Amino acid sequence: MRSPQAVSLLAAVLNLTHHVAAEIFDVPSVDNFVRRFSCTSIVLGNYVYIDGGEITQYENGSNTASASNIVNSTLSLDLTTSWTTTEAVLKSSPKAPGPVKGNVVLWADHARNTLYSWGGKWQFGANMKKTELWKFLADGSGGGKWSTEQPSNPSRFNELVPAEFIAFATVNNTGYAIGGQASGWTQLYRGSNQAIPGMLSYNFDTREWTNSTDLSPFHTIAQASAQYVPTFGPGGVVMVMGGSMPDVDRAPSIANSPAQDFQNLTFFDPAASKTYWQVATGEIPPSPRSEFCSAGWQNTDGGYEIFIFGGDNKAVSGYPKYRDAYVLSLPGFVWTKLPEPPAGGRAYHSCVSAGKRQVLSIGGLGDSGSKEKDKAPQGLLVFDMTAMKWVDFYNASLDAYEAPGVIKDWYAKGSLDKVQWSSETVKKMFVEQKQDLPGNGDGDDGTSTEPNKSGTTSTPVAAIAGGVVGGVVALAAIGMVAWFLVRRRRRGANGIANNTDAKDPMHQVLPPMLPGTVTQYPAEVGDSLQYSELSGDGRARPNPEKPSGANGLAELSHNGVQSAQHLKAQSFTAELHGDDVRR
Repeated sequence: MRSPQAVSLLAAVLNLTHHVAAEIFDVPSVDNFVRRFSCTSIVLGNYVYIDGGEITQYENGSNTASASNIVNSTLSLDLTTSWTTTEAVLKSSPKAPGPVKGNVVLWADHARNTLYSWGGKWQFGANMKKTELWKFLADGSGGGKWSTEQPSNPSRFNELVPAEFIAFATVNNTGYAIGGQASGWTQLYRGSNQAIPGMLSYNFDTREWTNSTDLSPFHTIAQASAQYVPTFGPGGVVMVMGGSMPDVDRAPSIANSPAQDFQNLTFFDPAASKTYWQVATGEIPPSPRSEFCSAGWQNTDGGYEIFIFGGDNKAVSGYPKYRDAYVLSLPGFVWTKLPEPPAGGRAYHSCVSAGKRQVLSIGGLGDSGSKEKDKAPQGLLVFDMTAMKWVDFYNASLDAYEAPGVIKDWYAKGSLDKVQWSSETVKKMFVEQKQDLPGNGDGDDGTSTEPNKSGTTSTPVAAIAGGVVGGVVALAAIGMVAWFLVRRRRRGANGIANNTDAKDPMHQVLPPMLPGTVTQYPAEVGDSLQYSELSGDGRARPNPEKPSGANGLAELSHNGVQSAQHLKAQSFTAELHGDDVRR
């Protein structure tokens, strides 16, 4: 366990090391740019905002002495004008007095033209401060100022544990943070590492925090990605895909944790406070897959597509990077493989839905680490969703997103009628309760959505949809608890046809003829391996029950003193970040 004095000394040394010799720029020239990673991006108004992370760059034709450097600014890209990835102008706004972190959560409050920043890791452990929520008030020109936001329930806020590798989404006026991992670099004076179970939410209107961790202590997820899909159900759904589920009662080991796959998908309906599942078909993305990026688009036919790209495989030595990309089409729950980018695979990057129909990928690390020059100029990659191809430019004048031909053909053949729905309720949500929302013409990034001002539904559910939106905040906290309680309380494999959710709409284990819901790798418990039940593909699944003696409330300890007996500290960077991001 590191003492506070040791942490402070280490931070001072690292901070000095990374500011000597070379002059470092948050936005270096195209020729000098090498890599940008661990940043978070989001769309607010007419700009993509990029916050946090690290950067490597050349000085006089060679890498600087340090492996990477802290990014001290909030950057933005203008979405009202077209540009190539080489010519794109990144505007820089000073971060001070805001925190300099990586892997942060960003929520977009469109009504107030404000971003909120939660969690993340203090880069190099430098300049760590007490836990606070920070807000960025945008000025409408790509800049803005940072300040702290005071909660209306400070006693609850003081119990929260900031983490990184959190799956996050914005639903109307509420931001959600799901899972994550805490360490000595995410919280001042914390002495151990831990996977954080459950979720928390923040209401932009009331400034109230809701923490449901104590009610869901074992259902962890880290290095996953969340997408809010406003198109289906009475109030939209939240999907969380990929990542891993470390044991909450031990220092997290991503490589030895069960992975959440991309076939048996779980989603949460905040309006109904219920959790559901559905089996996807098509070209299923390989897993385990961590630290990938995602973005979402509503198409002109009323469907919705979720784009995923990259990530790494922590089950293989060296954590090789994925270079593939896929799109999940809803309501059909069908995956389609997309062309691979010319600039290679990557992880620790960020994606947003940009303009009318393009996805912008920002930053990332390849297999050779932070000193390998990115083949993508300034770390920017652009994918045209309709044309299904990678391009080297952003076009602000494109037509609205129309699903590509291969996806349209799937629906034209009547394939939606052949979907084996997990329940009649799920079928109703995606076939009958589809929302006729406006498209993503404002450049929404899919993780943060403006309130629906003109949406209607094709069924009588429209009459209750408007009232439900106002109650989403109160209901969502309860429902999201169920979301995580469901993840490991798998029921027996009784087959999809036998599932009715009149009493129990839970995410079940798939029947034997289908692959399992998780990709399982041995997870040590003490000196032995403990297993219970089999997943659908015949692989053993670890015993999900809480070890005796652990109270499951360690994550609520603000001062870092852990109550669970199985927690142990371990090297932060080696396991959580991989060799290519080690310090």
